[in-house]
Amino acid sequence: MSAVVTSLHDKGHATTSRTGTGVPFMMNIAATPSASSLPPLVQGKAKASQAAAPTQSTTKADGAASASAARPTDGGKKDFATVAKDARAALDAGYQKLGKTGDIYTSFNDWQSVLGGLDRRSLHAIASNEGGQFNESERVGAQNVMDKQLNDAMGLDQATAAAGKLTSDMFLKGVRFMDGVSDEEKTSMFWAEKRAGLQFSYEGRSRQEGKEPENVDSESPLAKLIKGGLENLRRTGDPSRQLKDTPEYRQAVQLSEQLKAGLRAGSAAKSASGGRAVDLTA
Repeated sequence: MSAVVTSLHDKGHATTSRTGTGVPFMMNIAATPSASSLPPLVQGKAKASQAAAPTQSTTKADGAASASAARPTDGGKKDFATVAKDARAALDAGYQKLGKTGDIYTSFNDWQSVLGGLDRRSLHAIASNEGGQFNESERVGAQNVMDKQLNDAMGLDQATAAAGKLTSDMFLKGVRFMDGVSDEEKTSMFWAEKRAGLQFSYEGRSRQEGKEPENVDSESPLAKLIKGGLENLRRTGDPSRQLKDTPEYRQAVQLSEQLKAGLRAGSAAKSASGGRAVDLTA
């Protein structure tokens, strides 16, 4: 199995080298799959000075807790600016309890201790630097915790991936997990690439297993564009091309910014009826 693996980038989102020692196994979808391969799961990029990633155990309880944390609550929910402000306060309180401020040397376990009590929407506020109040280490720390949630929901750990035991069911669980996150997260390129990559892998793995995959097409036009870009790469089979080289990706970048702006504007004007701020499926 061969594929060119690249980082998934999103403007304003934590996508640089993982920070902190003891970073757990993270999923990274291949942005440029070859015509005959599936996007593999690999350990997220880490600085050379970091310790080897420990194997993370996964239980059904962990996955259930992660899914619960990711489930959006639209009725009467706080606006995203308030979520970010509260996340900043929680982060500072966590530092006081920990006895130190997070930096590039902070271990994943310490980030988990500081951020573990936050729901996924709050974690996304940190990872996307909502309000410009979170530094790079905090953003990457939050993204690592979010990645761990996804891995747990899939039942994925380092040993499973290393042994090549990734199943279509694991990818399907990942798809469903990503469908349950907040509206704010669904406007990000980071989410769209993960969601589309998981679907692409699920469909390919299902056929390798001799099964016809379920229709798990996303209602999000953003995820649809990225999925189209991945299919474009699969058809061409040119390993030199990357997802960002496709017209679908360029369209998605523009759409992502439009969706973010629309969601913010809609949230500010949202009436007490509790309707969604913007239709992400339009």
